[in-house]
Amino acid sequence: MLSLRDIVRSGHVVRWNSVKHGRPQYLAEHHYMVTMIARALARRILSADYYTAEKQILLVDYCLNHDLPELIGGDLPSVSKRKLEAMLGDKADVFKQFDYEIHPPLRKLDQKMENTPLKEIAKLADWADAIVYIQQEGQGNYEAKITQHAINSLVSFLPESLVKEAGIKDKVATFFEQPISHTHSIEMKLKKAYADKIVSAQAMFPEFEWAEAGKVLEALLEGEDAQIKFEY
Repeated sequence: MLSLRDIVRSGHVVRWNSVKHGRPQYLAEHHYMVTMIARALARRILSADYYTAEKQILLVDYCLNHDLPELIGGDLPSVSKRKLEAMLGDKADVFKQFDYEIHPPLRKLDQKMENTPLKEIAKLADWADAIVYIQQEGQGNYEAKITQHAINSLVSFLPESLVKEAGIKDKVATFFEQPISHTHSIEMKLKKAYADKIVSAQAMFPEFEWAEAGKVLEALLEGEDAQIKFEY
């Protein structure tokens, strides 16, 4: 079982080992970001009657613990894990059991979260943090975003008739929908997974406002920057 001393070490354990990035993301940072994003999602998606104080505590507790096994086992790339699970077949549960061996409290948290909208929200928050990180720190990703914004701005100054006749907007959009690099392909896969999760969560729990999850991600990626507003 992990000790408090082990958990504090999460401030030094690096994630995203197989991806080229501008700066590392640490496990403690990931847990904090997922927790904050999950809280924002839950407040906008869930009803006040459902999202009780008890459920708020459960969501925060889960988000702060969900990847602590990485302290011992490391951050296994998702693609590698899926391939190994496919190879192991019925024995694929060994990964989850390995996590429980390292951090037993996670078993009870998983049981409490299972088949609840909180589990869907936690996964959305996990992917949202990954999208934000890989867009900002993935090698070439932020440059691609700035370039796309610059091109779109230039296109906006062209005559509308020319833009429509040449199909410029569609061509620009199509170009940036293709993976430019490995990290860009990861960002695209994560965004698709996020969108698919919204659809599946809506089907599972239609009584809640899952469309809000898309707005939260948009705010994370394109929302107002308070630092820039404050300084300028």
